[in-house]
Amino acid sequence: MPTAPQTAAPWTLVAVLTQPDGGMADAPALLRDACIGTVEVRSLGDLADRVADGIGCALLPADALAGPDADRLAEVLRNQPPWSHPPFIVLVDRDAPPLSGVAKARLTELRNVVVLTWPFHDDEAVHAVRSALAARMRQYEAGRRLQQLELQGTRLRDSEASFHAIVESIDQLVWSARADGVHDFFNARWYAFTGLAPGDPMDPATGEHFHPDDRDRIVAAVAHSFATGERFEQEYRLRHHEDGYRWVLGRAQPMRDEAGRVLRWYGTCTDIHEDVLADNHDMALRDVERDALWNGARELFVIISIKGDYIDVNPSMQAALGYAQDELTAMRFDDLVHPDDLKAVHEGFAAIVKGGAMTDLPLRIRRKDGQYRLIEWSAGISGEVVFASGRDVTERREREAALKRTEAALRQSQKLETIGQLTGGVAHDFNNLLMAIRSSLDLVRRRLGDDAEAKGYIDNAQEAAARGAGLTQRMLAFARKQDLRPDAVVLDDALRDLRGLLERSVGPGVEIGIEVAAGIPPVRVDRNQLEMAVLNLAVNARDAMGGSGRLTLTAARADDAAVADLPPGDYVALAVGDTGAGMDATTLAQALEPFFTTKGVGEGTGLGLSMVHGLAMQSGGTFVLESMPGQGTTATLILPVAEVPAAAPEPRAEPAAAGAGTGRRTILAVDDDALVLMGTVGLLEDMGHDVIKARSGAEALKLLGDRPEVDLILTDQAMPKMTGVELAGAIRRLRPDLPILLATGYADMPEGASGVISAKLDKPFSDIELTDALARLL
Repeated sequence: MPTAPQTAAPWTLVAVLTQPDGGMADAPALLRDACIGTVEVRSLGDLADRVADGIGCALLPADALAGPDADRLAEVLRNQPPWSHPPFIVLVDRDAPPLSGVAKARLTELRNVVVLTWPFHDDEAVHAVRSALAARMRQYEAGRRLQQLELQGTRLRDSEASFHAIVESIDQLVWSARADGVHDFFNARWYAFTGLAPGDPMDPATGEHFHPDDRDRIVAAVAHSFATGERFEQEYRLRHHEDGYRWVLGRAQPMRDEAGRVLRWYGTCTDIHEDVLADNHDMALRDVERDALWNGARELFVIISIKGDYIDVNPSMQAALGYAQDELTAMRFDDLVHPDDLKAVHEGFAAIVKGGAMTDLPLRIRRKDGQYRLIEWSAGISGEVVFASGRDVTERREREAALKRTEAALRQSQKLETIGQLTGGVAHDFNNLLMAIRSSLDLVRRRLGDDAEAKGYIDNAQEAAARGAGLTQRMLAFARKQDLRPDAVVLDDALRDLRGLLERSVGPGVEIGIEVAAGIPPVRVDRNQLEMAVLNLAVNARDAMGGSGRLTLTAARADDAAVADLPPGDYVALAVGDTGAGMDATTLAQALEPFFTTKGVGEGTGLGLSMVHGLAMQSGGTFVLESMPGQGTTATLILPVAEVPAAAPEPRAEPAAAGAGTGRRTILAVDDDALVLMGTVGLLEDMGHDVIKARSGAEALKLLGDRPEVDLILTDQAMPKMTGVELAGAIRRLRPDLPILLATGYADMPEGASGVISAKLDKPFSDIELTDALARLL
C-alpha cells in the first residue's frame, strides 16, 4: 500500500529510511496521521535517489549514516544547485552508544540537519518535519526566482546585443535619449559623421551642431517633441567633421509604457545631402514642371495664407467650383466650407501652422451654383503660406455608399435565407402532421356509412386540413422551397372568402369594408400567397390604428399612371387602406426594407411589407405604398389580369370503391414518419390493396428483394440517410419497370428525380388524389 499520493510533488514528501530490524517503523504512520505525505526507503542508496529527485526532507536514524551507499548520498548532495540544501532530520537514541567516527563525518556532510534525540514526543517530530518542509518550499521558491532572474538577464543581454547589432549595421545615424531628453547613446556612424568622440557633449537644446539658419527651428521642434511626446521629423543641416554642414532627415519616436508615459526616445538621422543638392540643381526645371502641373492637373491646387485667405488657385479649382480666379482670391478658404465642417478646417489649419500637416481631410465645398462637392484635402505649410491639394471624391463616396447599401442588402438576404431554411423545416414537419390528419379523416369518412351529419363534420375537418396545407405552401414558398403557383383568381370571391379570417385577425374594433368594382377580370397570382399578403397588410393596418378604425379593401382596374413602368397589358389594383396615424417620409422610404419595423421588440419581424412587395414583383406586377402623417396608409398591389378565366371550384368527389380501376395490388409504402406511414397504409388497405410498409430506404430495399410480388412503390422524399429519389435510383437498378410514386410537399421534383420517378403526389394528399395517382400508374 503506497504511503503517499502518486501524483504528489516530490518537494511535498518526506523520505523515511526504515530498516529491516524495525527501526523507524512507526514514523511513516505518525506522519500520515498528521496528513504529511511519506515515502519509505530501505537504504541510503534509495534515499540518495529520492534526494536527487528533489524530496522535501529526509527522516533517518543516525546509525544509518555509517551504512553502505553513504558515498552515493554525499555525491548527490554535492551536485545540488546552489539554492538547494535538502533538510535532514536525524534521530539519535539517547541510550545508544556514541556515533562512530564515520557516522559523525557523514552527519557533518549533510549540512542542513536537525537532530532529534530519542525518545521524543510525537508532536516534536511532526513539528520538525513540517518546519523542514516549509524551509524546503522556500528553497524551491528562491530557486524559481533565481531562474527567472537568470532568464530575464539572458533576454536583456540578448536584446541589448540585438539592438547594438542592428544600430551598428544600418546606414543611419542612431541615437537614444532618456525621457527627459538627455542623450546617452550614439552609434559609431554618428561619431564618424560628426567627428565627435564618445563622451563629448551633444545637447540638441543648444543647437550648436545645427546650421545657424536651421538652429532656432530645430531646437524648438526638439523641445516641443520632448515636452509633448509627439513624434519628431524634420529636415535640417547637421555639422559634418569634413564637409561643413550636410542635410539630414531627423526622426525620433518615443517608447512608452502601458500607461502611456514616455520611457525613452529613439532617433535616426538619414543623410539626404545629395538629394537636397539635386533638388536645388533641378529647381528651375521643377518650376517649369510645377507650372505645367498647376495648370494641367485634375487635382485642385490652392495656395492659402496662414490667415486662411486664398492667394492662388489652379484652373481645376476654378472649374470645379464655377468661380473665376479673381472671385476666389477675394475670399477666405472657409467662406465656401459647409458650416458643419468648419471646426475640422480650423483644427487642421491650426495644426498646419504649428508645422504639422493635413492629410485626406474630407470637406464639403460649396459651388457657385449652391451645390456642395465633397473634396479631400491634403496640406502643409512652407514659410508663411499653406499649399493644399484636393480631390473631388463626391462620386467615389456615392459609389462607396451604394456598395455599402448593396452589402447591407446582401446581409439582409442572408438573414432571409436563414429564416427561410428554418421556415422550410417547420413547414415540412407540419406537412407530415397534416398528412397523418388528412389520411385519418379520409379513412373515417370512407368507413362512416350514410351518416350525413357526421360526414359534414368530417368535411369541415378536411377543409381545415386543406387550409393548413395551404399555409404550409405559403411557408414553403417563403422558404423558396415552393415556387409560386399562379392561377386565375377572382378577387371578389377571394376577398369574401378571406373576410372571416380577417375579422378574427384584426378584432372587433376594426370595421372591414370590401369594395370590388363590377366587371373586373380575374388576376394571375398565387391565391395562397395573395391571401397571406392581404392578411399581413390587414394586421399592419390594425396595429397602425391601435386596434380601432376602418379597414377598406378595394379592387378596380389599375389606371395608366400606376402601370407606366410595367410591361404592356391589363392590370388590376388591389388596395388595402386604413385610418391609422400614417407615416412620415423617412419611415415610408424605409418601410419596404427587410427587417425594418417601427414595432417594439417581439411585436413584429419587419418582413411583412417586403414579402408583399416580393409577391407583387414575382407575379409580374408592382407594389405601391402611400401614406402621410394623420391621413392613414394605403398599400396597393398591382397584379396582371389572367389570360384564362378562373376555373369553377370542383365539388368534393366521393371516395372510389376498393381497388377501383387498379384491381388488388401489392404496394410497398415507405415513410420515416410513423403517423404518416400508418395513415397511408390504412388508406391503401381500405382501397383493397395488400400493403408492405418500411420506415427507411434501406428497409424498403431489403423487403423488395424478399417480396417480388410488389407492384408499386409509394415513397416519401425527405427521409434521413436515403431520400426517396436515392431509393428510386437503387430500385431502378433492381427492377427497372417497377412504378415509383414519390410523395413530397415541395412543388418541384427533387434534383435527380428525372428518369427514376414515375409520378409525384403532393403532400398532404387525399384518398381521392391517391386513388387517381394509383390508377394512372397501375
